[in-house]
Amino acid sequence: MYSGRERRQRDGNWFTRGLGCLTQFIALAFILLLLYYGSYLLVRGPIPARPVAIAHRGDSAHAPENTLAAFQHAIDAGADWLEMDVQMSDDGHLVVIHDTTVDRTTNGSGRVADLTLAQLQALDAGNGEQIPSFAQVLALASAAGIPIMPEAKSPQLYPGLEMKIVEALAAAQYAEKAVVQSFDAASLARLYEIAPEQSLCALYGLGHFDLTGPQPGNATAVCPMAEMVLLYPWMLRQAHREGRAVYVWFGALEEYPWVIRLLLEFGADGVIADDARLVVAAWQSR
Repeated sequence: MYSGRERRQRDGNWFTRGLGCLTQFIALAFILLLLYYGSYLLVRGPIPARPVAIAHRGDSAHAPENTLAAFQHAIDAGADWLEMDVQMSDDGHLVVIHDTTVDRTTNGSGRVADLTLAQLQALDAGNGEQIPSFAQVLALASAAGIPIMPEAKSPQLYPGLEMKIVEALAAAQYAEKAVVQSFDAASLARLYEIAPEQSLCALYGLGHFDLTGPQPGNATAVCPMAEMVLLYPWMLRQAHREGRAVYVWFGALEEYPWVIRLLLEFGADGVIADDARLVVAAWQSR
């Protein structure tokens, strides 16, 4: 039988040994992370002279997303590019909205594909803003001279979406200031077939780490998820060695300036963020 004093001493020894093991584990993990990321920084190659701050759905951190107000806010905030989602109304007009339904971002309900342009623009997209047509966003961007990254969104729902995007860019004489992006490989292939000179970007999401090899639509740029880049920064070097630009987008974590700073140090050519000011500030603080 242990006395009370002996039990306390025994428990104290266990606690001390456990704390020591935990400290050693943390120190070892820190050293391994330092070696992992340090080795990448040693071989990453040159970083872009001026990474671009890309406003995700406009300045969606401070204005209703994908509205003219959000895009104007982003321009006023010093964003270098505007990013947006392009879908099609029931009567064949290109509209700028992220979801395939209007339920989340407006006071209405229903599928974008089932509503006419007039019906879509009668909805309140927040603070009295309306869902803009792609033509309206192009006019705003053109007036400011700012490049754009339109995403061909849910193209399987909209036959002819790619042709309409190409035609809209040509009509606005804005093709050279646009990089069209999509998660859909077939959509990128159609865009390349329609307009092989158009700059394209292949979007990649959760779980995708490999950016090597031919890209859909012969895309000259890739957009991996930031969280994947943080886990495996070598994907940036892969893309750069094959001559592709890398624009990183967030699933989460973008509110932390150190994360954006780290992505820029890894060599991202641009960062797509809800608040482009954070990207500008991160670059200026290097």
